[in-house]
Amino acid sequence: MAVVRAFAITSLPFVLAEAATGVVSFFTGELRIPPYFGVGMAVDLVILLVGLGVAILTALKARQSKA
Repeated sequence: MAVVRAFAITSLPFVLAEAATGVVSFFTGELRIPPYFGVGMAVDLVILLVGLGVAILTALKARQSKA
């Protein structure tokens, strides 16, 4: 249960960021990806890369604490 809770807490900011970009894109069209590769693509890539970084650091930290 603790693993699920930690995963939810760690992933929630990125889920909310993706939801926010979706809402902005829906109402303004500014952050849409197809057919234009611009600001929307950059925002999604930053969210993806930061999320992957947090996941990797969390996994490494958990592995070190077990040892």
